[in-house]
Amino acid sequence: MEIKSQPARDFIASLMATKRLLLAPRIARIDTLALKIFETVNSDPSLPSIDPPEAYALALAAHVSAPLLTDNAAPKLAVAYIVELRGTRVLDSLDVLALLYGREELQSRVNEFMQDTGLVFSRRRLEEYGLRPREG
Repeated sequence: MEIKSQPARDFIASLMATKRLLLAPRIARIDTLALKIFETVNSDPSLPSIDPPEAYALALAAHVSAPLLTDNAAPKLAVAYIVELRGTRVLDSLDVLALLYGREELQSRVNEFMQDTGLVFSRRRLEEYGLRPREG
């Protein structure tokens, strides 16, 4: 992608300088894995779909042994199905909240997060952390 706007370039540079944005180069090995992820996940209608940028992000995370943070379900499922991704950590917002807050504070923080964002965690995901669904 080419960005021509100077204000946009300045904004991107500031995000990169503060380590809030990663500019990932195109690497053939990662491209190959990203294509495999994209085709494998999207060929199974029982799985939620994955888009090319997220497939690339997952492939990059596997390549550099870094966790991928996403609230989309497809990357977590891809890790279970694709051998090259085994061991790659995929964390969603609930996982991050659980890492940040202790058991006594987690329920209220999760409720607050869902209220603020409109994102609703499934009953199954909440139960994984011993939480109950939000009432009302």
